Amino acid sequence: MKKTTYLMILMTVFVVLFASGCGGAAAPAAQPPAESAPTQAPAQQPAPTQAPAEPAAPAADVQTFAPACQAAASCTAPAVTDTDAADRYCVDKIPYQNILIDEGVTFQVLEPDKLTCADNGTMTDGKHVIECHGTENWASKVKFMNSACGGAGLQVGTGQCQEGLGYDAAQNCCAPFPAADAGSTTITVNMGECPN
Repeated sequence: MKKTTYLMILMTVFVVLFASGCGGAAAPAAQPPAESAPTQAPAQQPAPTQAPAEPAAPAADVQTFAPACQAAASCTAPAVTDTDAADRYCVDKIPYQNILIDEGVTFQVLEPDKLTCADNGTMTDGKHVIECHGTENWASKVKFMNSACGGAGLQVGTGQCQEGLGYDAAQNCCAPFPAADAGSTTITVNMGECPN
């Protein structure tokens, strides 16, 4: 039994030494509060005198603009040419001409009282077929525009872009306005005569 008691005491000493060596030091005893002197109202200190602050200069107005748009798709005029009167075909004595245009090309008939054109909904060789009909032996002008040339969706006066540029809200960028006829071609649609 003596061995057991001796071992227990030795183990206890070992644990205490180990704990104190590993930073398990006890926190310092709390110090008793200092005796407080009778409470006095703190003496008021005179407010330091400051020189009157000069009004801060307004920050310079820094105008930030939207970034420039990346180069758009090629702004080339549509590859359409004048029609030949001999290429007309007739339906109920009314002459028709078909014009093939690429995707993204729009058109405007400049003399709608003499000529009517519409996309007939068919495609030939990957191109839309524009079907025009009108007065026999008459030539009318049609303007074809490449929609990739932009300008139509650009907004003016938003404050997002520098002067001379338009704001493209869809892409959140600024782009120059295209020239009036950039990416457009005007052709003559020649209507031939329908045989009797």
